[in-house]
Amino acid sequence: MKNFLMSAVCFCILCFGAVAFHGTEVFGAFETEDFSEDESLDVPVDMAGVTLEKDSLNGYLVPVYGYGSSSYESMEFDIKVNSPVVLSEDMPGVDLGCKVSGKNVRAYASLSENVLHLKIYGEKKCTAKIKVTIAGKEFPITVSIRPVKISANSLLLEKGKTKKLKVSGCADPITWSSSDKKIATVSKSGVVKGKKIGNVVITAKIGNKKIGCAVSVTTKKLKKVCERATYIGTHWKYSQAKRTQKGYYDCSALVWKAYKECAGVTFGSDTYPGTTATESVWCRDHNRMIKGGYRQKKVNKMQLNPGDIVFKSNNLKNPYKTTYHVEMFTGYACMGYDSKGKPYVTPLWASRGAGYGAAEGSLLARPMK
Repeated sequence: MKNFLMSAVCFCILCFGAVAFHGTEVFGAFETEDFSEDESLDVPVDMAGVTLEKDSLNGYLVPVYGYGSSSYESMEFDIKVNSPVVLSEDMPGVDLGCKVSGKNVRAYASLSENVLHLKIYGEKKCTAKIKVTIAGKEFPITVSIRPVKISANSLLLEKGKTKKLKVSGCADPITWSSSDKKIATVSKSGVVKGKKIGNVVITAKIGNKKIGCAVSVTTKKLKKVCERATYIGTHWKYSQAKRTQKGYYDCSALVWKAYKECAGVTFGSDTYPGTTATESVWCRDHNRMIKGGYRQKKVNKMQLNPGDIVFKSNNLKNPYKTTYHVEMFTGYACMGYDSKGKPYVTPLWASRGAGYGAAEGSLLARPMK
């Protein structure tokens, strides 16, 4: 009997081995197939207990200024997803959708490790209904949108004087700050005080949004020079033939008239406007040239001061004999903030649009301090 059982076991082993040898695995009376690593089954995600930490949001539209235009920054929100399992949009079965009711709002959603990120664009004050769908479950979100505005994004401030900046359209607390308190300070209510000659950016922070004003602290005379030059450049007519007459100007006459009227600087000519050549030579002979000339790096670091003048030339190797244009710098404007929260500014000019510039190394002068 013992020998009979041993023979039966050996027979079974041989039979199963033979089947396995031919590439098929058999367990009992069932045959199975091998699955490749790339194949997976879409298992429905249980969303029964999943909720959002917030279903209503308040957003502010902060302006971003361009050359001759403006738009609004996007609004971004992170909402925690309360879920017993970790949810990300790249997981099988976790389809993500986002729809908005209304024409003035666009919204985009992303989901990563139980954090729903919303990026929203708006055009005006409104209330928007957003429907986010995660794995087939709908989550309604209400967004209240309000534009905010600062009273000025550029300011000339006389040293020792104060000026109050205001932010309109905001109901939340505002945190004010200065990029350099040695040059200008700002109070909790937005009152800016000029402390020292130089340039700063005053920032108003509302939640995670920033809006700002570029402030140039200057002297009383230079403030008047810049204001007069800007008025001439924007209200008078350009004419080389009539440059000496009231109501008309060309580039060198504008600089001469503004400096003569408001600061008594005549560039060596008391009765008649000079030319770009005579004005540049006067600045050179009176040690008014700024070392290194015009550089974009100086603009970015806000090292130009209101009243500085830049001379364009056809030949930078011989600039005093080849100058053909002069332009007065009148301050900076805060255009917005980058993704790291750093402000970016653009130069302002008496008779040219924001963003006007000159070649690297062009003559740069400071007629008076």
